Amino acid sequence: MTTKSTKKNRHFCIFDYFLDGTYLKWEEVKGQCPILIPGDNWTISLEDGTQITAKIIEIEDISENECRVYLSSC
Repeated sequence: MTTKSTKKNRHFCIFDYFLDGTYLKWEEVKGQCPILIPGDNWTISLEDGTQITAKIIEIEDISENECRVYLSSC
């Protein structure tokens, strides 16, 4: 995915997170949406209070406001 400056101006975004092919969670971000870049490390806060930091390997747009974020623990 190429970085699109219009994403940061949206009112909400939905991210579906997958770590090594396993679904982790979905997250709705209201207001200014973060710009995710493959190769960057990203920290996810899980519902049980733990945090996981992993590398973004791919981002797949599902719709204008929703995307899947594929992470790698390696």
